[in-house]
Amino acid sequence: MHPIIFELGKFRVYSYSLFAVLAFSCALIYAYLEAKRIREDPEKVIDLSIYLFISGLLGAYLLNVMVNWRIYIKDPLRIFRFWEGGLVYYGGFILACLVALVYIKRHNLNLAIWADLLAPCAMIILAIGRIGCFLNGCCYGKPAPDWFPLKKLWIYPLGRLPLELEGIPIHPTQLYCSLLSALIAIFLIWRSRRRKFSGEIFWLMLLLYSFARFFIEFLRADPRGGIAFLHLSTSQLISIFFFGLASSFLSKNYFKTIQPDLREEGN
Repeated sequence: MHPIIFELGKFRVYSYSLFAVLAFSCALIYAYLEAKRIREDPEKVIDLSIYLFISGLLGAYLLNVMVNWRIYIKDPLRIFRFWEGGLVYYGGFILACLVALVYIKRHNLNLAIWADLLAPCAMIILAIGRIGCFLNGCCYGKPAPDWFPLKKLWIYPLGRLPLELEGIPIHPTQLYCSLLSALIAIFLIWRSRRRKFSGEIFWLMLLLYSFARFFIEFLRADPRGGIAFLHLSTSQLISIFFFGLASSFLSKNYFKTIQPDLREEGN
């Protein structure tokens, strides 16, 4: 792990914060260029991005504190050590979506078009941001099995792991999430040029990510809250809800798009 990239005297650049800023910057560049391509106002992207950046961080941090309240009760000052990590992606995603909804309605923008525009950004942020998680040592995985081909590469000698896991090969779940998010982002960008209806890209993002996140959670070992007797984490419960919601919306709208073709074949 490399939680600190470099130091200049007392000034430290943390990998977690650096990759968070890098991730948001790349997402902003994509959204700006995509807005120009589809002839939406790119200045609105910059304006909205400020609200999304703040609400995303706030929501992710608040959900983390709620899920891990037992940890923060024991060490209340830890709440202010945000550079150590401790962000729950779904918390930031949900609050950012609510803020975006208010902004879009207030500025009389097309909700479905802007949802599609911003959807790949969520995956770009994850693809890059999870690398910061990996370097920081948070969001770590369970011990890797003996057959795991790269197990010798992912040994955390120091950091946030429990004592019983230090020096043991573990699953690089942060990199699993990073890779899957990158693949989803690439697919969404490709699909955005071929979408069948407005809103399709957003719901595809929600469907694919919730599916991937649900299974990645089984490999994670860090405390994440949830329902103990179901052996499901908070993020898995949210993933189940989002997957069902996205499946319902997509199936309904895909059926609408094929109905005209079915009528033509019937005639």
